Amino acid sequence: MRLLLVASLLTGCVELGVITDGTAVSKGRPSAGVLVDGLRLPDVGEGFATRSPWKERGNRYGTDEMIDLITGVGRRLATTVKGPRLIVADLSARGGALAAKKWHRSHQNGRDVDLVYFMRDAEGKPMEADAMRPFGPDLKAKDGSGISIDVARTWALVKELVTAPEATVQWVFMYEPIARKLLEHAVAEGEPEALIAKARLALKQPGDSAPHHDHIHVRVYCNPNDVAQGCVNFGPMELWLARETERVEQGDHPTIVASLISGAANAGISGSMLAETPAPVAGAAAATTAVSTPRDLTSLGRLLRAPIRRWR
Repeated sequence: MRLLLVASLLTGCVELGVITDGTAVSKGRPSAGVLVDGLRLPDVGEGFATRSPWKERGNRYGTDEMIDLITGVGRRLATTVKGPRLIVADLSARGGALAAKKWHRSHQNGRDVDLVYFMRDAEGKPMEADAMRPFGPDLKAKDGSGISIDVARTWALVKELVTAPEATVQWVFMYEPIARKLLEHAVAEGEPEALIAKARLALKQPGDSAPHHDHIHVRVYCNPNDVAQGCVNFGPMELWLARETERVEQGDHPTIVASLISGAANAGISGSMLAETPAPVAGAAAATTAVSTPRDLTSLGRLLRAPIRRWR
């Protein structure tokens, strides 16, 4: 009873804008939104880097979750698969919104990032990507260079993205022939069925934009604090439901408390929608009605790190 009372009081404060997590705020949709107090991704970090022209564009900003996701994935890839670094292209402009419109229809509220495919040179050796190169259905570069997709490393990247603890990924936009090859590789490697099913849900070739045969576009869900301030999740919620189900099954009590605080209404999801949504991933329990937020509250570690890592 006391817990419910505290949750109710905190909910009221969040709605009034009195309490925030002290980090970046993503508002609106990726194609019609803004980024407030966004964090800047450094041009070089452990396991990742950027190149021209993305340095010059200045679209280097994202939410705390997005920056944590990129740095965390880069760091883990550097220790697990090693070799060439992950090349990070555009995130959002400093204030989001129309500042990024010159280059993107989305990328407006700090929840999108473009990543360059891992590649192999004409001799089949791993190489660090030097540019975005369009690839054909055979996974060969269309420029005749002999460069091809590094399937193993690109699968390792997708695997890290859909299982990352830093943020819940909604989409990994990608050219469908490449996506199919990655999933075939995962099956051949004996990856768990639940992981492959989760990756299949995330991997999508957009039907209303470029085929993404030259880069990967990643989008994460809003966190509950941002939802309370106007961040809008739209599209499938299966991966969010899967992540929250996993956390509840693991006894992640802070997530459950966060769910009480934010509520399904703030997440833009009705109780009936939760109840009607089937279990999204093979092997995941159908305990979706126990949760109601797309992200747990900001960790103490993130709050402590934020003041010293804001690159302006």
